[in-house]
Amino acid sequence: MSVDPRAEVTLCLERLRAGDARAGEELLPLVYEELRGMAARLLQERAHTLQATALVHEAWLKLARREGGEASWESRAHFVAVASKAMRHVLVNHARDRRAKKRGGDAAKLTLDECLGLVEQDTGDLVALDDLLSRLAELDERQARVVELRVFGGLGIEEVALALGVGQTTVKADWRFARSWLRRELGRGEDEER
Repeated sequence: MSVDPRAEVTLCLERLRAGDARAGEELLPLVYEELRGMAARLLQERAHTLQATALVHEAWLKLARREGGEASWESRAHFVAVASKAMRHVLVNHARDRRAKKRGGDAAKLTLDECLGLVEQDTGDLVALDDLLSRLAELDERQARVVELRVFGGLGIEEVALALGVGQTTVKADWRFARSWLRRELGRGEDEER
């Protein structure tokens, strides 16, 4: 009789919380494909120079540093929620770094003729979304978490509800409001650029 992979992750997380160091080594192979799938979905919709594998590895390192050897993930859903936040931060930091380099940063200076031949990738959308999520979190932390889990974590309504410890109806209402708010705020940004 085989063990359900989700239950196996939960058991591994329980062992980690109990101080079993070997459980940490066993966790990555159990969640790797799920994390890679999340990363692939995130990168599929965006022009990005990161590969899914690199995103997973960077997020995993961020998780390991954050937890500092004392894992406090309550469940598989909680772990996925924290992992989606880590992926968001990796992507946004990467986009900000690219934006800084694009605007001069520490790059070598080019002549105007050299610049005309270069095509720049737009990384502003991801940074703008992160900025908007931060603003939304000031208004309503839970709505910002719902957006983060849905967009960066690829979680469904039921999984978000479980991760946040609220009902599915609450998640649906938060999701509707947050999407509407984000659309309105993105529209304002476009109006200001004109």
